[in-house]
Amino acid sequence: MLLTYRLKLAPTKAQYAALERLCEDQRRLYNAALQERVEAWKRNGISITKLDQFKSLTQIRSFDETYSSVPVAMSRWSIARVDDAFKGFFSRVKRGRKAGFPRFKPRSRWKSFGFSEWDGVRLRDGKLLFRGLTGGLKVRLHRPIPDDASLKACTFTRTGRFWFIAIQIDVPVAEGHAKPDTVTGIDVGVEHLATLSDGTHIENPKVGVKHQRKVRIAQRALARCKRGSKRRAKVREKLALLKRKTANARSAYLHQVSAKIAKDFAFIAVEKLNVKNMTGTAKGTVEEPGTNVRQKAGLNRAMLDAAVSRLISFVDYKAERAGGQMVKVNPYRSSQECYSCGAIVRKTLKDRQHRCKCGADLHRDFNSAIVILERALSAHGRAMPPWDGNAGGCSTRRPGKVVAEAA
Repeated sequence: MLLTYRLKLAPTKAQYAALERLCEDQRRLYNAALQERVEAWKRNGISITKLDQFKSLTQIRSFDETYSSVPVAMSRWSIARVDDAFKGFFSRVKRGRKAGFPRFKPRSRWKSFGFSEWDGVRLRDGKLLFRGLTGGLKVRLHRPIPDDASLKACTFTRTGRFWFIAIQIDVPVAEGHAKPDTVTGIDVGVEHLATLSDGTHIENPKVGVKHQRKVRIAQRALARCKRGSKRRAKVREKLALLKRKTANARSAYLHQVSAKIAKDFAFIAVEKLNVKNMTGTAKGTVEEPGTNVRQKAGLNRAMLDAAVSRLISFVDYKAERAGGQMVKVNPYRSSQECYSCGAIVRKTLKDRQHRCKCGADLHRDFNSAIVILERALSAHGRAMPPWDGNAGGCSTRRPGKVVAEAA
């Protein structure tokens, strides 16, 4: 399977300037390739393809030292980005969405370049070597690249004052999970980031809330700065750094949580959530204004801060790599259905405890996690495993039913 390792670079002063120059050269190539496509269609109705521009690049490299002095895979990466932009444009048109025709890139909107394939670049003793850059570019390998991995491509990105490289590698998938009989259901939320079907609550770190005060101070300082001033540039960089720290802290926590879940369980059941719809605004229209707008806005911020969709995506690929399986089920009434008797117990968001006439009395997220697991196991023709204790003191529970797999 393909993974991406994002590593920080430690360029020298001369290499820093060289990276800036390479980035600018590739930006100009992108704009030139975009202009060629637009002009060819406007004047002659000719559609230029990626392969056509690859052939033109070969001719350009025969007389232009700027692009002949760097590996061809680097320039092909920039041309491929133009092709991706047009593919996205036609895809949005076909789906009836806002089209967004590809635009020329100013310096402020172009911060990356890369290699379309691992050709013309080498990673040796923690340093990157390729034509166009003098000396070896030091890479901070905070985690080693697996020996059995195959390097496929890479992308250099400038973030603030720093440079990073994202290396795409192909790693083998485990033939089987280390704990093949383990199963769990996961209910994600805001009160707890996730609740497992064994009753374990995973804490929601609320990273955005912890950094909220510093971000607001920086935002107010930015608003007071004169546009175009050096002070505004410094304050803007400080604000961007704070937001990057927040995003990095959130991602690090999600990676740790998802790695542990994928390691501990072979079969993982989650809800198939549409977070974009769940975090939609409640303002409504002038004719039909929404209700509880401020409360819904606060809930949206909390859900986006928790980043539950990213947690699910992390668990998905980590489970596959570990030899496990993640299954998504229909979330309809998973928080209202009783895990024990199957009855529908209506609850509002304020009701944090699930109480049913059958005697079930447990946290609502715990109940939901069990329901999610039962749905996934039933869909895959498996029964619930033997119950280890009882849930929240409940003495009765609905046994899992074995459903024959579809032929």
